[in-house]
Parts: sequence; C-alpha cells; structure tokens
Amino acid sequence: MESATGARLLAEIEETTLEEILNGVRSALALNANTSRTKSSTQGSVQAPKLTHMSLFDQLAARHFQATRAAGVSLSGRYLPLLYKLISRLVSPPYLYTLLVIDLDGRFDSTRLSCPETHLRHVYVQRAAHSDPERLRAVVAEAEKFMLYGEGARASATRQWWGTIVQGGLGAGDIAAGWRGWLRVDREHVRPFAFGISAEEALKQRGQRQDAVDCAHWTATSDWGGFSFKELSGSEDEGSGHDRDEEEGRKGS
Repeated sequence: MESATGARLLAEIEETTLEEILNGVRSALALNANTSRTKSSTQGSVQAPKLTHMSLFDQLAARHFQATRAAGVSLSGRYLPLLYKLISRLVSPPYLYTLLVIDLDGRFDSTRLSCPETHLRHVYVQRAAHSDPERLRAVVAEAEKFMLYGEGARASATRQWWGTIVQGGLGAGDIAAGWRGWLRVDREHVRPFAFGISAEEALKQRGQRQDAVDCAHWTATSDWGGFSFKELSGSEDEGSGHDRDEEEGRKGS
C-alpha cells in the first residue's frame, strides 16, 4: 500500500531538469536587480515642476529647474494675485483639475478666484499653523492622502488631481509662497502724481489714478527671467516674458 502511494505521488510531480531550475533562479535574480534599480532611480530623481498651463510661468519654471535641479516653484513678494490666476486657470475648462491650498497665514481669499462657482468647489483650502519644513511636508502628505482617498473629496473624484499649493511658507508643496521664494511678484510701477501738485488737484485726479493702478500689470521677476500678467483677465498670458540675458542687455544699453 505504502509503495503504491509513493509511486502515485512521484508520478504527479512535474519533471524538472537541473538546467531548468538554474534558469529559473537566474531569471528571479535578474528581475530583483531590475526592480531594485528602478526603485533607486525613482527615489533619487527630482521631479520637474508641474505644468500650470500658463505658458510664460511654465517656461520660467523649466528654466529654473534646468539650472538648479530644485523641485517645485517658490514665490515671494506680492504673490497672491499670481496664485489666484493660476488656481482659477487650473480648475476651469479645458483643464478641470482639482487641487489643495494649505493656507498658513490666513490670507488666502477664495472670493478672489475668477472661476465660476461650479469649478470653485474643486479648490480645497486647509488652514494650518506655521511649522518647520519637516512638519509642513508631513502636513502636505497627510492632506494629499485625504484628497486622494478621503470621503470629503469625493465630489472631485471624477477630476484629475493637480497637486498642492502652500501659501505662507516654503519647503513643501508643488508651488510654495513665502518671504524668500526665487520668483518675486510685484505690482507694475505706476507713475506718481506730478511734483508740486496741490491737494485739490490730487483729489480731482484720484479716480483716474485708481483706474491706472487697476489697469497696471503685475510683474514676476527672477535670476532666470520674468514675465508680466493681469490677475483677472481671461487671456492666455498677458504682457510679455523675458530672460535674464535680455534684461541685462537692456540695463547695459
């Protein structure tokens, strides 16, 4: 009985030669090596800035990345109008992204966004306290996990996730805005009142001057070039862009 059972079990075992076993081991080792190299390459690489579809901004961000290999874009100065413009563009047609804003100083005002309310609800704003860069990165990671898997973001499940904008601090997010970012935003210079003008004349010109201020562009400048834009205009890119060499040439002429 025992010999019959043993013979049956041996018959059911698939015949495998030593060469086939060695080939299997070699294949497994090669697969593990390729997987390790892929993981190492992914972990060691730095991602280029995400596209905002504001062409002058994207060109400048790419130029900065090529020169520094630093991830993300950091803003400084009076950067809120640029953030409002970028966010309004990203969540509106034809792009229709959803994104997260982490507001560290409470200055982000969603009513300044120029997109319709149907798209505005896909901009998620989280208030958070100032913290060190390591803690801020943890806050961003946790918030992004909520955006991707949380019930609270289910209304935007059909939209593509763009990323995170940090307002009021640097060191985390796809775009971060703080006091020492490499891309500085300022209001374009508006000619002041004429020297020696009286108070009465100044009051008469106040309306015209306010119109001039409202019509003025904003400028974004850096060591890698710059561009100008208008906050609420619907056109692709207002103003013009310039690189650093062009700017130096104008100064020297």
